[in-house]
Amino acid sequence: MPQDEFQSPRALGRFILREALFGSLATEGEGGYPYVSLVGVAAMASGAPVMLLSNLARHTINIRKDPRVSLLLTEKPNAPDPLVTARLTVTGKVAPVEKSEIRARYLIRHPEAAKYVNFADFGFWGLAIQHGHLVATFGKIFDLTAEELLGTGGLSWPKG
Repeated sequence: MPQDEFQSPRALGRFILREALFGSLATEGEGGYPYVSLVGVAAMASGAPVMLLSNLARHTINIRKDPRVSLLLTEKPNAPDPLVTARLTVTGKVAPVEKSEIRARYLIRHPEAAKYVNFADFGFWGLAIQHGHLVATFGKIFDLTAEELLGTGGLSWPKG
């Protein structure tokens, strides 16, 4: 969302949640150290992020031990310096999501996933957001609640 269209932290946070295609997923790894990986994301009708993950992946193994995660999402960069791009970190717990609830939405955002979405070791995982931290730009930093990020009003996302 270009800075001249910046409406509010809540609107920008919702925009990033709904528009991001990829994010950096942090899980608790071996020995308690953070483990970060790149994952594809799509938004459910509520705006909550969903990821298509392989049961063989280290991040999924970590999630099965401790479902608390952190997910960093950014808006599409429109400048050579990625640090001027708005970014949103959301924390919460992930849980499996029924494929029928998200499959079509995910494939619209990630058509290349059609090659493996039906593999037995892949499944969808939804993030129940507990907290958001938005860095809109230098000096514009906001904490957001799950309700502010997923509530009604502001930017909406079509159902279906």
